[in-house]
Amino acid sequence: MKRLFAFLVVLVCLPWLNGWAMDADELARKVYERYDGDDAYYRVEMTLIDRKGREKRREMEMYVKDFGGLNKTYIVFLSPKDIRGTAFLSIENPGDKDDTQYLYLPDLGRARRIVSSQRKNRFVNTDYTYEDMQRRKPEWDEHRILGEKRYLDRDCYILEAVPKRRSQYGRLESLVDKESFLVLWTDFYDKKGRKVKEFRAKEVKEIDGIWTIMDSLMHDLKRKHRTVMKVSEVRYNQGLPDELFTVRQLEKGLR
Repeated sequence: MKRLFAFLVVLVCLPWLNGWAMDADELARKVYERYDGDDAYYRVEMTLIDRKGREKRREMEMYVKDFGGLNKTYIVFLSPKDIRGTAFLSIENPGDKDDTQYLYLPDLGRARRIVSSQRKNRFVNTDYTYEDMQRRKPEWDEHRILGEKRYLDRDCYILEAVPKRRSQYGRLESLVDKESFLVLWTDFYDKKGRKVKEFRAKEVKEIDGIWTIMDSLMHDLKRKHRTVMKVSEVRYNQGLPDELFTVRQLEKGLR
C-alpha cells in the first residue's frame, strides 16, 4: 500500500516537475534577451572594501550597445589617479564562443587581449572575474527552477544554472524578477559545492521603462572582500556611435 501511494504521488507530481524543467530554459532565455535598451550609458561609483573595512573609491563610465542581439561593452575608469584611463572592451560572439575581451592599461599604452586561462582572474582587483563580465548564454548551462522567493518586494523565480562548458563555477543559483526578468541575487558555488561569492541587488529603479539595478554588492566570501556599485547617472537609447566599441577607441584612452 505504501509503495502504491508513493507511486501515485510521483505520478501526480511528474507533469508539474517536467513543467519546471521545460520552463527553466525559457526563463534563462528571457533573462538573456531582456530588453535593456538599444544602447545605454552608466556613470558608476565603485567602492572596494577589504576584510578590515578599509575602502577604496573609484568612478567609471560604462557604455553598452546592442549589435543585432549581441552586446558590446566599453568601460573606462575616471578616478582615482592610479587607475584613471584604464579601460575594458568586451565583445559578444555568436554561438558557443566566449566574449572577446581587451584590457587597456595606460602605462603599457596598448590593449592586451584576455585569454581563456585568465577568465577566472579578478577584473581590475574587484570581486568580479572576467567570466562574470560576460552575459551567460542560455546554452552554456543546464537549468532548473527550484522554487519561488520574494526579494526587494518583488516576486522571483529561483533559477539554478549548472555550467555545461568550462567555468570556474560548479553551480549558480539566482533570483529572477518575474516582471522584468532582471537577476537580483546570485549565489556562486565552486566545483566542490562551496558557496564562494554572493551578488545582491540592493536597489532597482524603472528608468525610461527599463528596470535598472542602481545599487549592488558583490561579496567574495573567501577573500572577505566586497565591491559596491552605485549608479549615479543612466541614459538609454542615446544613439551611441559604433566606433566607441573598438580596440582603436580603447587605445585612445582618456585625453
